[in-house]
Amino acid sequence: MAHLPAEGAVNSDVELLALVARGDRAAFEQFVSRHEVAVWRVVQALEDDPTRAEDALQETFLAAWRNAASFRGEESARAWLLSIARHAVFRQHRKRSGEPEHVGSLTELGCAAGFGAEPTVDPMDALERRDQILRAFERLSPEDREAIVLRDVAELSAEEAARFAGTSVAAHKSRLHRARLKFAGHLRGDEHVA
Repeated sequence: MAHLPAEGAVNSDVELLALVARGDRAAFEQFVSRHEVAVWRVVQALEDDPTRAEDALQETFLAAWRNAASFRGEESARAWLLSIARHAVFRQHRKRSGEPEHVGSLTELGCAAGFGAEPTVDPMDALERRDQILRAFERLSPEDREAIVLRDVAELSAEEAARFAGTSVAAHKSRLHRARLKFAGHLRGDEHVA
């Protein structure tokens, strides 16, 4: 069995996953240590329940351990791992909810976001109220949160975000537009936004 190099030497993710595929626990611990914080941030953005978020985190790394041999290096190990995390969260959501999401037309979403209406609250004041923003964000579906996090927090390009989400660029842009409209509607306190 191959072993990690002396302390201080750094393995690439590809090397670590090759070692993990052969059952090397020390390599797996190093891989987890390297990526745990990033995976946790994405899981928390997609899952608002801390217990389920922890379950998804554990499921992600368990799947990485089991499937390390399938990693081919065609994408970064972090992107591969975040894709596993995304699927873990969405699997939990599908188990809990059998109801389809009400999408709403762009006109409905635009009206709920306040387009064409006189502002009732100064937009800058609304942005300064952290709790209001968090509540509005938590009301979004996991898919909508993901679209916003990928573009507006992680600052991925449309192409990178679409590839991560497993959609076309056009589908991702549409999801992002709707998610931003829903988020704006939630910020305004519109209870009719789905």
